[in-house]
Amino acid sequence: MYVAADPFETIRPKVLIVEDSLMMLKRLTKLLYSAGFAPTVAMNLQEVEQILATDGDFFAAVADYCLPDAIEGEILPLLIDANIPTLALTAHSDISIRDKILALSVVDYVPKDSPAALEYVVRMLNRLQKNPNIGVLIVDDAALMRNYLRHLLERQHYQVFEANSAQAGLNVLLQERSIRLVLTDQDMPGMDGMRFASEIRRRYGNNRLSIIGISGLTNPVISARFIKAGADDFMHKPFSPEEFFCRITRNIEFIENVQALEHAANRDPLTNLSNRRHFLDQMARVKGEYCVAISDIDFFKQVNDTYGHDIGDIAIQFVGQLLQEHFPDGLTARFGGEEFVTAIANGNISDFVSRLNDVRQQLMHRPVTTPQGELRLNISIGVSAVTKHSLTATLKQADEALYLAKQQGRNQVQLAG
Repeated sequence: MYVAADPFETIRPKVLIVEDSLMMLKRLTKLLYSAGFAPTVAMNLQEVEQILATDGDFFAAVADYCLPDAIEGEILPLLIDANIPTLALTAHSDISIRDKILALSVVDYVPKDSPAALEYVVRMLNRLQKNPNIGVLIVDDAALMRNYLRHLLERQHYQVFEANSAQAGLNVLLQERSIRLVLTDQDMPGMDGMRFASEIRRRYGNNRLSIIGISGLTNPVISARFIKAGADDFMHKPFSPEEFFCRITRNIEFIENVQALEHAANRDPLTNLSNRRHFLDQMARVKGEYCVAISDIDFFKQVNDTYGHDIGDIAIQFVGQLLQEHFPDGLTARFGGEEFVTAIANGNISDFVSRLNDVRQQLMHRPVTTPQGELRLNISIGVSAVTKHSLTATLKQADEALYLAKQQGRNQVQLAG
């Protein structure tokens, strides 16, 4: 038995690799370690039994179906009975073996003959880390079908929610913000699956969740009708677990990719605060009164000139984090350089100014830790009064107050007159 050396093993998810091919074992070990996992490897059933006798705390396992001392897949029930989520590898193309593997509660089945097999293993292990935070809603009036789909989804550790009607499904969607995928049957009493998909799309965009329609009808146009109604995908019953897992993964990853692009478009990459464009878009939706503050790090050019831009970046990150901590009920953005804008809607101006002063004072007494030692910073802040004026006018007012704060000695909060 070989255990991959890993000084950070306590923070890496442990994965048991069971494979009798030394070449495959080395490739898997290297790939999983590079992907952030801590591999422990075994080459036969006996070694696995020895490992599990002393350590059964594995995040997951990747196991070959056929081993020298377990040629009929005996390794899979052993790992499943030990409550270890297991990906099954096999070089067999026999349909009966595939069906036998998928009849077990494996996470998935991976043929070794695919050039992308090992990459798929890593992809599925990464999914197992993310899936506990992802909700999937099953909507079907047949309890037997709901139970079957739940069983499949729980193999891959998704949060699973159920509803026995479209209306009940809409109620669940209102309550559970983690749901990223809806599986809906077509044939339900009351609102059918297509109408349900259309109603979901009326309330939630394609960037919020995906919809997969399901039906046992043989009508060749039903898949197109489902997609036109708002669904993203469709499955005919009966379907194989393999097809099910592929479609689920594809639709979940689509939502994640869309949301990642939106995040990148809306966030400042250095501080992870809102960027200028996102701030302006969000503020355009505010109804009623609001107040705005513009904060600027004093003598920031000297920081960059003295310590370098890397230290300047640390200073910007520190100030951004401090503002966000003090205004969880507001919106803070990095407008550019060392300048930040913070807004709260329907806020009390006295409380707003008080919290800004807390930020300023904490910064004075809480040095920034950098590779070159501690760095002390000050900020000047200009604040607009509570207003219903246009955002352009309000920002101009706050900017004029900031200019006054700089003129009068910096390291202070000035409220616009």
